[in-house]
Amino acid sequence: MKAPTLARGQARTTKVVAFVRRWTPELEDAETIRAIRSHLRGLGAELIILSDTGVWSFGPDDELERSDRAIAEAVLLHGLRVRGDAVIVVDGEGVVKHAHKESDSLATSLSGALAACAQKLLTKGITFNRREWVQTCLASSAALAVLAGCSRKPKDAPPAPAAQDVPRELDVALDINGKVHKLRIDPRASLLDTLRETLGLTGTKKGCDAGQCGACTVLADGVRINACLTLAATAEGKRIVTIEGLANGTQLHPMQQAFVTHDALQCGYCTPGQIMSAVGCLAEKRATTDDELREQMSGNICRCGAYPNILAAIKTARG
Repeated sequence: MKAPTLARGQARTTKVVAFVRRWTPELEDAETIRAIRSHLRGLGAELIILSDTGVWSFGPDDELERSDRAIAEAVLLHGLRVRGDAVIVVDGEGVVKHAHKESDSLATSLSGALAACAQKLLTKGITFNRREWVQTCLASSAALAVLAGCSRKPKDAPPAPAAQDVPRELDVALDINGKVHKLRIDPRASLLDTLRETLGLTGTKKGCDAGQCGACTVLADGVRINACLTLAATAEGKRIVTIEGLANGTQLHPMQQAFVTHDALQCGYCTPGQIMSAVGCLAEKRATTDDELREQMSGNICRCGAYPNILAAIKTARG
């Protein structure tokens, strides 16, 4: 017989439901608790103990937790308890796989009962008659509801605070290439989209839009950042420099001139990001060898494969 479907959100793992009169954690010493955990680990199960004194649950590696005593009383008083103490194994689909019962209390022999269940499951032994089998299925269903019931929020719990409304637009002042732009933007707008769509500074390219290609690299207070991963609102108060802000009028920045001299580009799409990243790399002064330069520039991808000329250009600009 199959027990009712598990509550939504409840893990479909094997449960061992133990109906034990007058059981408390104090009855078990540390060695017995370790033995119980070992049996549970062998069964791949979680243990739920329903007693006249309350409800306890724990897994092979979890701490013993006590649940609401009223839940145990509701299960016991409504006649769902099997006559005598019993240990019931229920699989993840709610099907009773085995039941072990005792006429006497299992309060002092819970570990032995779990061991008997593990052994009997190997031979598919059944110790209940038909009537008790139906009763066992009902009892296991009620016990499975214990976990879902214990996890519910108490009725008198204070309501969760309401989410604050997010403004549709923000007023920001962005310092871009030495000029302050007062803008009203969407709070979700990226710095990349603000540069390109709002300010018309299209030199900064949108490649992957996921921070992986480096085509959108700009400098924020001299530090390299990916504009596609930066909210424009967070750039307020920082000095943002894009590829348009490097040259001094008609005079190219030394890094720009080096890229032209060494023909360090082919299609040119990644070039603005490569140049901005190279300027930031030299300012950081962390790359002294060719291998270190390659490592520091590894966040900028050139699909044309102009890496040898890019390296030569950076070394020339550094000199």
